[in-house]
Amino acid sequence: MTLRKRLFWTAKEPLLPCKTYAFAMQNNRFYNALIINKLNKSYSLKKYLQFCSLFPTHKTMQKRQSNT
Repeated sequence: MTLRKRLFWTAKEPLLPCKTYAFAMQNNRFYNALIINKLNKSYSLKKYLQFCSLFPTHKTMQKRQSNT
């Protein structure tokens, strides 16, 4: 029984890493693309919010002055 199990595992072993490697590379590329896309979106959002945080007080002061 141990010999059969050992033969089973050694026969399948060369086939499985190739298949999992090919699928892992595709999934890894897709995952990396998703992560990079999300990071770029969050980075641009953060930069936009930092840029906008410079001006809200100025805008509110102008609105208050124009109303009075």
